Amino acid sequence: MQEGHGQGAGAPRDGRAPISVLIVDDDEATLNLLATFLRRNQYRVLTASNPVRGLELLKGDDIKLVITDWMMPHVDGIAFTQQIHALEKYKDVPVIMMTAFGNDQVYDKGMRQGVAMTLSKPLELSKLLDLVGFATATPGGTLV
Repeated sequence: MQEGHGQGAGAPRDGRAPISVLIVDDDEATLNLLATFLRRNQYRVLTASNPVRGLELLKGDDIKLVITDWMMPHVDGIAFTQQIHALEKYKDVPVIMMTAFGNDQVYDKGMRQGVAMTLSKPLELSKLLDLVGFATATPGGTLV
């Protein structure tokens, strides 16, 4: 799998430039599924199979949303979220965290550490699309 800049589906129907989303997940199948799905829904998608590569992509682009897995080797999604928010340019970027461990403790920990939203696996793509739309339409992607 090639990481980096994806080929988006083009500009949204209203003529604005597509919104850039970074997806970070160590599972290649999930990464490819989400990237394809979001591209088909008019998002510009960058992908990384680990947080180190994700940070490199963040530093070289203008990302409006990060979607990451909770459980990854070496750096988990919480630590990655903290690394993202430590970058001045991305201190307020919304992060959607995916997890197979969907319980209140996981959600609470994520929210305390700067995760805007948590999505349980297996993923419902329609729900993901709703969350992505909400997160990129709301300043800071936070729930109000």
